[in-house]
Amino acid sequence: MVQRLFGRECPVPLADERARFLAEIPKGLRRHGGQVTGLVAAAQQSAAALVDLVVEAFPGFRDQAVYRGRQVFFYKRAQIFVADVWGAFGGGGPGAFHDVQRLTMFADYRVPAQLRTMGILHYATALAEAVDAGRELPAGGEAEVEIRAATVEAVELMRGALAPSLPGITSVTLDWWLWEAGEAGKDAQSPHHRTLVPYY
Repeated sequence: MVQRLFGRECPVPLADERARFLAEIPKGLRRHGGQVTGLVAAAQQSAAALVDLVVEAFPGFRDQAVYRGRQVFFYKRAQIFVADVWGAFGGGGPGAFHDVQRLTMFADYRVPAQLRTMGILHYATALAEAVDAGRELPAGGEAEVEIRAATVEAVELMRGALAPSLPGITSVTLDWWLWEAGEAGKDAQSPHHRTLVPYY
C-alpha cells in the first residue's frame, strides 16, 4: 500500500509497519466520530490529554522503550501532532491548550546532532566513533535511548536557562528553532545517529 502511494521507484523503509500505521487511522478516529476535530475536542484543551488520546487511539504512536528495566516514553509523533495543532491555530481555537508547556522536545535524530555541533551534547568516544562512521544503532538499544533522553533533558535545561529573558519559551518552540538551525546548517553539522525505526 505504501509503495503504491509513493511509487515503486521510491523505496520506503519499514513499509509494512508504515502501512499498518495508516490502517490504524480509521479505527482510531471512529472513537471520536470519525473526525480529527472530535479527537482534539475530547482533550478539552489539554495538550497532555491529547497526547494520551493519540497514543491510546493509534498504537503506531506508542514510541517507547525499556532502558535498564525501566520504561521510557518519548511519544515523538504524538507530541508533534499536538504541537502542530497548537502552532497551526496560533494557540487559539482548537489549539488553545492550557498546558502546552508540558510537551517536551521531539526526540529524533536532527536535534541531537545540532546539540553536538553546538557543543551542548558530548558523546562517549566509542559512541561518537560509531555515530560519525554512520554505523546503525539498534532500535531501543541503550545508545539510542540515551541519545534521545539526553536530548530531551538538554532542551529542558536550555528552556529553563532562557526562560528569564524569554518568558513565553516552550520546549516546542525551542525544538522548532533547533531543528531549523540544524536543517539550515546540516552541511557543517555533526553526523546524526542512524536507527531504523518508524517513530522518527
